[in-house]
Amino acid sequence: MDYSLTFARHFARLVWLLLTDDSAFDAQIATLRSLAEVSKDGVVVLATHDWRLIVNGEPIPERFTGAQDLTAQLIGHSIAELRIEENSSPADLTCIARILASQPVPGDGGRNIETRLHALEAHTIHVKLETPEEASRASSVDGAIAGPMAGMMMTDTSLLMPAGHDRVLDGETSDETDDAPAEGDLVQEQSPEAMYQAFANVSTPKGSMVKLFEQLDAAKTTTSVVRQLDGLTKLATESAQKERVDVVADVVYGIVQREDAATDRAIRRQLGMAIRRLSTQTVLKCVAGLLPRRKENYEQYMAVFTRFEDAGVEALVDALISAPSIADRRMYFDSLLRLGTGVRTLIHMLGDPRWYVARNAAELLGEMRVTEAEVELTRLLDHRDDRVRTAAAGALAKLGTVAAAKGVRATLRGASADVRERAAEAVVGLGGSRSVNSLIRAVDREEDDRVQMAMLTALGQIGTPEAVEKLMAIAATNKGIFRRTPTPLRVAAVHALGEVKSASALAALQGLVRDKEKEVRGAASWVLMGKKRGKAAGK
Repeated sequence: MDYSLTFARHFARLVWLLLTDDSAFDAQIATLRSLAEVSKDGVVVLATHDWRLIVNGEPIPERFTGAQDLTAQLIGHSIAELRIEENSSPADLTCIARILASQPVPGDGGRNIETRLHALEAHTIHVKLETPEEASRASSVDGAIAGPMAGMMMTDTSLLMPAGHDRVLDGETSDETDDAPAEGDLVQEQSPEAMYQAFANVSTPKGSMVKLFEQLDAAKTTTSVVRQLDGLTKLATESAQKERVDVVADVVYGIVQREDAATDRAIRRQLGMAIRRLSTQTVLKCVAGLLPRRKENYEQYMAVFTRFEDAGVEALVDALISAPSIADRRMYFDSLLRLGTGVRTLIHMLGDPRWYVARNAAELLGEMRVTEAEVELTRLLDHRDDRVRTAAAGALAKLGTVAAAKGVRATLRGASADVRERAAEAVVGLGGSRSVNSLIRAVDREEDDRVQMAMLTALGQIGTPEAVEKLMAIAATNKGIFRRTPTPLRVAAVHALGEVKSASALAALQGLVRDKEKEVRGAASWVLMGKKRGKAAGK
């Protein structure tokens, strides 16, 4: 593996550890040691492009732990390029990792980063900040802008303002409303987006939102209800076009709330038809954008997504894909988990032609442990895109069913290197002798060094007697002239044995301290010292 790719992998993991578990000191120290060692090999330049992490001009696999989080932090801190000089000190590496893991200062253009690096005298770390033009494009994901609402501060925290408080729109407060269409016109079948465009092209109805809702509540006939709903629908669709997201959310929730409380069947039907007309991704995107911004209204917004069912799930998935921060992604992810009705939509999205949609759906289904998705996930193991196949392998491992395990084992043989590596990691969660034996056999026929080392790491995490026996055989001293085990592979097996808590593994490590090869002796000594420190600390 190229040194820069190895460095990026360890650095992303270190930043991820600082973001997610700042108390994981031992893991941070181990990762930092690896970083300092790899740093001796040359200069590393990290950058971002289209929400992908780039190292020395090459994109790194998104499956690397923390890769997406590091990308988000670089963008959040307005860093166009991060340069780590050869032989960077552990102190400087720790410094930049902790700074990146901190909360970005909105709108400072990265000056906070520069100031802190200068104050800490991190001479081997250099940053190039984004220009204002580059920063304005940083929210672009797969060609679609996440939208200005992602960072919008909402000062109006009311969802439906109390009677008497008039929200003025475009300076107009007239009580008049546009003439209502004939009631029969409203039942014509149209696509949601076509209806959105139709209403977006007409002028905003006169009168405030509160006044329209007051008139809707006072309506006694179906014709009058239709007139007020028509005005509210126009208001919501035009506000969505102008990105007045708070107005859109207030209107949509107000209609959903009234439908739930309605006892008159005719009025309830008209409310339901208005909801259908608002069931567009353009409108729901506005509501989704407010979920992490107006947390005091979270339950009201979730009521909207529950009512909109499949369309609501699709809007949340789209928001998850383009989320600008880790906190926002967590919010959208938890919201999707809460929507039990979203399962069938996610399964359907596995067949989406856009690779990133299928990948995100696979990862979500795996996290949700949706066993009924195993057939569709297994089919994705033959997907044309490695990123989708990798996500499917990880999701199947989390399902843990017999069929899922069979699918993961199959990827150890016929998939690409990236997918085989992910499958090796996935076997750890599957357990079972068949999966372990498949992994052991795969080690022998594997030709890619990176994948082979991932398999050894997985065997160490599994730690069964069969796995330990295989690791001992690979780490053992080379005695013959032919078929000598490469030193890097032996070192990887030594580190994998260090993960195993068994007498046989410990005995093997103690024997390897006297090995003929310096790298193997050093690795064995380092692992044993780590075990001794862990024992002294009571771990």
